Amino acid sequence: MNSLRETVFMNLEADGAERVPVVTRLTYTADDPFAVGLCFELQEDIAVVWTIERDLLAQGLHRAMGDGDVRVAPQVVEGRREARIELAGCGLDGSWGCAVFSAWEPALRTFLEKTYEIVPPGREEVDVDAFLAEILTAG
Repeated sequence: MNSLRETVFMNLEADGAERVPVVTRLTYTADDPFAVGLCFELQEDIAVVWTIERDLLAQGLHRAMGDGDVRVAPQVVEGRREARIELAGCGLDGSWGCAVFSAWEPALRTFLEKTYEIVPPGREEVDVDAFLAEILTAG
């Protein structure tokens, strides 16, 4: 098996108090061993995709990590262990915003453990020539 795909529910934190459940697909592939994909299905025909470093996500389950567009930190809400995931970015209209999601920590930890079965930590390899060819032909 060279890839993994699982569906979990995350909560989108709206207005600082309301939590809206969002179906989220987590993906991992040996072809991009440093990354975890998150696809948030916001409506039937609207999905938002983010890529997070696997190590950042794993470390963020234990302590606050990240200082740029992606931050992950552990939190406890009503006795439930969660990971708080903050995603900042620029919208199509040029505005800057931030979306905050929370996910059940054991679900993320189990997903990460499965990714380590595909590519163990420290064994990640990237075909630099293929990566550079992809970048140079994308322009």
